[in-house]
Amino acid sequence: MVEEHNLDSLVAIVTGAAGDIGGGITRELAKEGCDLALVDLGVSEEAAESDTKPDNREHALELADELNSLGAEARLIECDVTDAEQVRDMVETTVEELGSLDILASNAGIISYSPVEEMDEGQWDAVMDVNAKGVFLCARAAIPHLKGGGTIINTASIAGEIGSKGIAHYSASKHSVMALTKTLALELAEDDVTVNAICPGIVDTPMWRDVLTPASGEAYEDTIQRSIPLHRDQKPEDMGRLAVFFAQNRNITGEAVKVDGGITQDVL
Repeated sequence: MVEEHNLDSLVAIVTGAAGDIGGGITRELAKEGCDLALVDLGVSEEAAESDTKPDNREHALELADELNSLGAEARLIECDVTDAEQVRDMVETTVEELGSLDILASNAGIISYSPVEEMDEGQWDAVMDVNAKGVFLCARAAIPHLKGGGTIINTASIAGEIGSKGIAHYSASKHSVMALTKTLALELAEDDVTVNAICPGIVDTPMWRDVLTPASGEAYEDTIQRSIPLHRDQKPEDMGRLAVFFAQNRNITGEAVKVDGGITQDVL
């Protein structure tokens, strides 16, 4: 019998940590006793002065203070997940400063809206680089440290399963994450590394508020009522609790679990 894995004093990397879902994942891991590397763009003091995401450092600092109040040790690490050298340095910095690496939560992601006929290569490449290549680079760098009982948790999306107009690149990237998750689960099973994916539904994030619902011409609240059988949106903490579940359960691997209030049950 495999017992539930105790997460106390384990070290986790969470990419895209300055975002809403990243915050939800880090909070729930911290509650279980994990120390955290909060990884994102614009979180270093130098980057914050010139970065296109000026709020990231402020959000990350507030999150680090919150995690510290929960008893966790939290470090901010600047990293572009599309850059292999930066990813390697980020992993090594985590191990040097926090002592080990036990959990990788690849959560960094971006989106834009455009029908395929109007989409330029730059849009496609940018989304695929962050959402798919970034997950690959982070996994590759982390694997040597995770062997012998580690966990990889990738943030995919229900869009990777059902598709959606105007976000072909995003849907393709998240489908890639789901396929990579299943492949890594097989490749790393002999090393006792579990690999699973979280597939969020509709979460109150800038992605939905600023990109998807404006493109549809529908108010966010109306989208919730129309699309979700449970008639409520999903929360960042929902994703965090699933991340904890994946990290604690050593007999679950290769799964992509939807947290969507029943959207895909209604569609498929």
